[in-house]
Amino acid sequence: MRNKKSARGTRHSARGTPHSALDSAGLCVLLTLGWSGVACAQDAVPVPPLDAGILLTFHPICVHFATALTVFGLVLDWIGSLRGQARWQQTGRLSFFAGVVAIGLAVLSGWIEQELPRPASAFDAQIHNVLFYHEYLGYGLLGVFVVLAVARLRIHDRLPSLFVILSALGLAGLIVQGYLGGELVYRYGAGVRAVQVLSTQQAGCGQKKAPVERSGAVSVGD
Repeated sequence: MRNKKSARGTRHSARGTPHSALDSAGLCVLLTLGWSGVACAQDAVPVPPLDAGILLTFHPICVHFATALTVFGLVLDWIGSLRGQARWQQTGRLSFFAGVVAIGLAVLSGWIEQELPRPASAFDAQIHNVLFYHEYLGYGLLGVFVVLAVARLRIHDRLPSLFVILSALGLAGLIVQGYLGGELVYRYGAGVRAVQVLSTQQAGCGQKKAPVERSGAVSVGD
């Protein structure tokens, strides 16, 4: 009986081999066609300059770690304090401290990136006000979280209500800061080199004005 079962299993595996080979070949063909389509679609896209190096990509990396570590650390610290879980509080506290360090690196890298020379963008006028609030809110949040970190070092038991309230307000400010950063990048293309290249080309063709965001009202020229 065992020999018959093994023979049947051998037949089934032998039958399944061509199908798996066909599936693998089909997947390779689809990947090749997809890659060729992307390459053809990007033929007319100008290549952004890469002479700025990795420095311009360091700020987004710090921002992601600052947000994730700070939010995770504080929430875990709150829950651990509420349930009396010392290990949860310890883990949350370490994550929170790492998040504060990441906030400092995000502020520093953002300031360095702002001071670097960069090509003019068609959206410079729209970026100015948002960038002002984004910059100085970042300085304020860094000060708030440094104070909270120093206070957290002196807390060894359950978290006081004042610390929970202030840290919750800090997280709310961090969310607003993330929203402003998203407005700069996803709406106006701040720091996006492709936008800068296209803006430079349009300026050379005499199109120096940025597209105006329309409201619900219809203009006279429409």
